[in-house]
Amino acid sequence: MPGGENMILFPDGRVRYLTVRESARIQTFPDEFVFNSVWSENMRQLGNAVPVTLGQVLARDIARRLRLRK
Repeated sequence: MPGGENMILFPDGRVRYLTVRESARIQTFPDEFVFNSVWSENMRQLGNAVPVTLGQVLARDIARRLRLRK
């Protein structure tokens, strides 16, 4: 990737691309979630995704605020 955002740099200077599964875990997707596209498309989608746990926290807060307005 152009800026190296899908890469990991090791202390000894080695570099490698993250796997789709590693990127999904960073984004807190469950291990059971299936990605059916090619690596580059999966990585693009993961890069654009809202982390699952962040979405859950926001959804709970929105629901709580809506209940308070009634």
